[in-house]
Amino acid sequence: MAPFLSSGTAGSVTSSGLPEAARTALTGVGVPPEALVPGSFAGPRRPLRRFLGDGVVVEVATGEAGRLRLRRELWGRSWARQVGIPTVPVLDADPDGAWLIAEWWKPSPPTGERFLDDVLAAALRIAGSPPPEPGPPPAVWVSDRRAAPIRLARGVLGGVPTRSWLAARRAAAALPTVPVAHGDFYHRNALWCPERGGLHVVDWEYLGPGPRYGDLVRLWTLLPSRTDRDSLLGRILTLAPPAEHQEIGTLARYLALRLLGENVKGRRRDRHHADVAHARSIQPEARDLHKALSCRTSP
Repeated sequence: MAPFLSSGTAGSVTSSGLPEAARTALTGVGVPPEALVPGSFAGPRRPLRRFLGDGVVVEVATGEAGRLRLRRELWGRSWARQVGIPTVPVLDADPDGAWLIAEWWKPSPPTGERFLDDVLAAALRIAGSPPPEPGPPPAVWVSDRRAAPIRLARGVLGGVPTRSWLAARRAAAALPTVPVAHGDFYHRNALWCPERGGLHVVDWEYLGPGPRYGDLVRLWTLLPSRTDRDSLLGRILTLAPPAEHQEIGTLARYLALRLLGENVKGRRRDRHHADVAHARSIQPEARDLHKALSCRTSP
């Protein structure tokens, strides 16, 4: 990972919001810092600020949570390169996670058979690769306990069936796991860039053990196109032995409910209408799949 790390320190933060060391690094790769414009993230707010320039994206931590996120991203991308999983190149970074500069590519729509071929191959390679060496402390899908009552109320108002959610979570927690999974594998993190050679996987914050089919089913819950979801599901069911199909139904129900919770339990200003609408629309599809696969028996 050394070639991707700057030997400088985080330095002072300039009026533009960029640490001085990041400005120096940008100049070194031929990007004028003054040409950057603020960028945004899809979904809930993150402990980072994002800036976009000519072919680059800069992420700057706003606190220790952001520093941890960027350190894990560097660690995850390094592991991905080692095991042959395409990822977006890092140009420079602060080793303590204060900032990261990477190439920025505008992805194509995540649809079609070539995309599905590549994304399935990437998920299988992740699950079949040796786990990474220990890195920064792991990130987990857990919210602040102090905010739990408020989030529960938002979930109820947003249509999350609490009993079903708890039952689905318990069932998913009992499923077999694999030593390594991406943990947040979907089209915004599995970037489809055919002009750059195909799929490139980013956002490795949750890299670690996970449910056996968790990455693929997470992707299924979030694909925008029903045609693509049906095609991906067919591939998953063909790949998995019939005795394991019930696991896929259990994950579909749980991850669909979790997706709804992710989108309605946050602050209203952090919600995105299209994401909330998709999370609602996938619920009956996931329920039907769970019911259908639960009725199947092992040969």
